[in-house]
Amino acid sequence: MSSKDIFVGGKLGVFKGIKIGRKKDVVKNIQNLATLTENDQVTTIAWGDDDEREVMTACGVKGERRIKIYDAESLVLTHSFPCDAGKGEINGISRYDKSILTAVKSGEVSLWSSTGKGEVLINAGDNLNRMCHSHVEKNTIATGGQENRLKLYDLEKQKQIFNEKNLPHDWLELRVPIWISDLNFLPRTQQIVTVGRYGHIRLYDPRAQRRPVINMTMQDEALTCLTIAPKEKHIIVGSGKGRMNLVDLRKSGTILNTYKGFAGGVTGVACSTSDPYVASVSLDRYLRIHHIDTKKLLKKIYLTSRLTCLVMRSDFSMETENEDDSAED
Repeated sequence: MSSKDIFVGGKLGVFKGIKIGRKKDVVKNIQNLATLTENDQVTTIAWGDDDEREVMTACGVKGERRIKIYDAESLVLTHSFPCDAGKGEINGISRYDKSILTAVKSGEVSLWSSTGKGEVLINAGDNLNRMCHSHVEKNTIATGGQENRLKLYDLEKQKQIFNEKNLPHDWLELRVPIWISDLNFLPRTQQIVTVGRYGHIRLYDPRAQRRPVINMTMQDEALTCLTIAPKEKHIIVGSGKGRMNLVDLRKSGTILNTYKGFAGGVTGVACSTSDPYVASVSLDRYLRIHHIDTKKLLKKIYLTSRLTCLVMRSDFSMETENEDDSAED
């Protein structure tokens, strides 16, 4: 078991591991701060295996973009190679057998060997904001972005297998705009949930229909991220205004608990799968942990940098709910 419960990435390339403790939280700078430049921003982060023994990060926005793989136990950098396919930041990363799958802003979905040799499998269209890998069908990915509708692809056949149909025009007969900012598959299903900058929360069942089976809107909220909650058909969403909510996707959908305490846009959320805890990072430089059911803020840890993404161990649990002091090394 690693000593770190949560890993976070930031705007200026910081990459930190955090151990949540009873009395002290230990924060470890894994990336050497002296070597960082403005182009080292961590744009996405993911576990490299089901056992959560390695962490994969994608860095870079304008110049060279790079994949870095760390051992989650020793915190040692084990692999690093440039990702030179397409243009724009990397906004999706996952393991595909022994290779690494990436997606970039310009739409190229590429497969990389451990030596850094790359091959473009699919072009999912420009202004791609997110690529997510199915846990049920390892050959299936979902993609979406700004005016880039939700699509599913079969990686083995390298072809599109689903393309969402946009909603009917609104009451003014205006086209409904598309701006997907994050998406994920519901556990043990082929259903996909998306959130967007226009406040949309949509659940799709590709086996049933091309339009969403649930369509909700959080008025005046630009939704930036989502995570699957440890309760059937529930998710947690974050917004650019610093709002975070629990959402029930059963029946017609219901917006539930609001979690408070943010002073900046929420950029990443992650849940434990075994206990009712949600961790979040924000542009206000804090890592927060809330209790999903009671809404109580259990931890608030200042991490000095504007934060962009995180992963949390799926079996994370807190032995105490008291606010503790934090330490950094």
